[in-house]
Amino acid sequence: MAIAELERPDIRLQGIFRRDRDPQTQILSQFDPEQQRLIRHRQQILSSLAYFIGKDFKIPVRLGLPSEQNPSGWEYGVDTRNLSDRYIQMNAHDLATLPMERLRFRTCHEAGHARITTHAEVVSMDDWNQPGFSYLMNCIEDPRANNFVTEAYPRIRSDMVAEYQSLREEEEQAASQKAQEELGYKPKFMQAGFEYIKQWFREVKGEAQELPQDLPDDVRAVVETTLESAKDSWLRYPSKQEADKGSTLINRYAQVSYEINRDEIWPEFRKLVEEDLKDQQTQEALKDMQQSQQGEGGEGSGEGALSPSQGLKSTLNEQEQQELEAAIDKAMQQAQSDQPTDGQPQPGGEQTAGAGKPVIIDLDSLSPFLKQKIKDYIDSLPEDVKKELAKRAQAALAEFEEGLNEALEGKLTDNPKKKAERAKQKALDEAATTVPAMPPSSNDEDQSEIEAREAFQRKQFQESVEKVLHKDDGPYEEARAEVLPIIDELEAELREIFIQRRAHRWKSGYKSGKRVDIKKRIQEKAKEVPVVESKAWQRPEQPQEKDYAATLLVDLSGSMQGEKIDQTFKAAVVLAEVLNRLSIKTEILGFNDRLYEYQRFGEDMSQEVRAKMGTMPKEVYDSSDTGKARWNDDGWAVEQASERLARQIESEKFLLVLSDGEPIESPMHPAKDYDLKKIVQRIMRESPQKLIGLGIGPGTGHVENYYPNSVANIRVNQLPAVLSKVILEAIENYDSF
Repeated sequence: MAIAELERPDIRLQGIFRRDRDPQTQILSQFDPEQQRLIRHRQQILSSLAYFIGKDFKIPVRLGLPSEQNPSGWEYGVDTRNLSDRYIQMNAHDLATLPMERLRFRTCHEAGHARITTHAEVVSMDDWNQPGFSYLMNCIEDPRANNFVTEAYPRIRSDMVAEYQSLREEEEQAASQKAQEELGYKPKFMQAGFEYIKQWFREVKGEAQELPQDLPDDVRAVVETTLESAKDSWLRYPSKQEADKGSTLINRYAQVSYEINRDEIWPEFRKLVEEDLKDQQTQEALKDMQQSQQGEGGEGSGEGALSPSQGLKSTLNEQEQQELEAAIDKAMQQAQSDQPTDGQPQPGGEQTAGAGKPVIIDLDSLSPFLKQKIKDYIDSLPEDVKKELAKRAQAALAEFEEGLNEALEGKLTDNPKKKAERAKQKALDEAATTVPAMPPSSNDEDQSEIEAREAFQRKQFQESVEKVLHKDDGPYEEARAEVLPIIDELEAELREIFIQRRAHRWKSGYKSGKRVDIKKRIQEKAKEVPVVESKAWQRPEQPQEKDYAATLLVDLSGSMQGEKIDQTFKAAVVLAEVLNRLSIKTEILGFNDRLYEYQRFGEDMSQEVRAKMGTMPKEVYDSSDTGKARWNDDGWAVEQASERLARQIESEKFLLVLSDGEPIESPMHPAKDYDLKKIVQRIMRESPQKLIGLGIGPGTGHVENYYPNSVANIRVNQLPAVLSKVILEAIENYDSF
């Protein structure tokens, strides 16, 4: 059907639209009248509870059913096309069959997410896209939302315990079975995630921490190392009173929880993901081996049995070969027994596993020595083959992780990925409105002409979509794509510097709180202080603005023309991305004889900011107006940037100046009033700001003449090693001063 015809649907389509008009009625029609009455009655009661806890009396509470994408049928969601169109969905089948206490908790749980789960606003898309990270966030967020609900509404606690008593065990068993079927092993990151939830539940019931005996050693080590941080993270939620004040505090608590997950748990948790990726590469290599054998007609018994490829086979002893072949035979038999039959013979007269599709080998059944030999064999393969295996392994694990996230009842439905999808959908909708209308078809058009018209229309639509989706692409995006590895490397270097100095503090001395100061309580017991008089409870400090603020000041004077601005612009892109990834409050300014604002303090790093920064290089060639690019008012610009930075409330402040260093003052800002050396010395002497000069590219040595903390004549790819050292020196110099 041509796109233009969609604007005038025929009678058949109109009939479909009428039948789909009320999906709630369609869902109810699957139940008998008595069940419908019960569902409606319970929906009405539970909706009031959802409104009350979610503090959104306009949010729809609708009926739903389990699906492949959402097995539980319950969710807090956000419409793909409209950020403000939120909803809570209840499983209609559960409303008809489950006890009311379980329904109450499920409703409160989703409403709790609607109230405090705001990760679409605070989580970096780069973090979210790392394999395993979104699952980690989900496993911590479920307990966090539950803690908020049960503290704000204590009567729900008993309902929660009743719900979790059996549900999580069922979900873990289902996930493990799915993993065995789809991957051939139980991913270690999945086991760790479920363990966090189980340990949270033990905490809720007042039981001591206890890890299962059969938990793999490496999973146990990660959970033991990070469990205190996980507890800290799921306790970072607002009180009911704080949540009632609005989204600002809610977002700050979400930010703190996210930072604990990212900075304290993820570095250890990621080790399990990396091990799982290696296991998945093994599975992918075994699939290739099977396909290779099938292509050659098989070898071995002559009855279609599969055996290791010659390359791998040569690395295994006879016992290991037999072990692998036995695992393959077992997988083949299992696949054939699971395959539904309809009485129709498969090609060749025999039932085959997926008609040539590779079977999934049970990797957990292989001995550690054999698994290691297969991994060693993979390591010996050509680089392009290893890269392809790694790519497929990551895709398979990402698909499985997405299913895990969907299966978790309290999934973060509104997450950075969903937010990006909404933005893309908005762009597609915008593009659809720009497609030029085609003239109406005539009755004498033959089929080839109709097809040509439709092909032309599709091409027009695709071009419009591409134009809208990439309308913000420009110098900044081109530079960012080029320096992305440097961004990742510098982020890792600076994260260690900044994060270890940022504390998420707890205060003791309360008669009630979220956790107990064990040391203080022991001291109280020694003094025979009764529990009712104990002041050993701790509460988290209310999240404040970030501990750090930074200004990036970029020289845009004419002396920066050529390679200097090319290198400096790329460095500015690297620093802008890294500072924002680290959640450091950032301002980005440019200067010649005036200041240019690119990102203001408190403003998100958006496409608009990136597009504005993309105009930086052309400024150095602009001699119009007052001849602005002729001047390099360093002293005045540094003073202005320092004054703006001083007004921020953060405890530690950084002023990074990217320049070639030699001032050429304009008549508006003469040297007698704005001497660069004196201004730099005054800032370092009278303010706590760490002032750092960076000369990017050749011919920037003058920077070292003016900035005591500086480095000059460096290239962009040297930033990770050099800048981290300079920042540490600046911190130490200030601390000793």
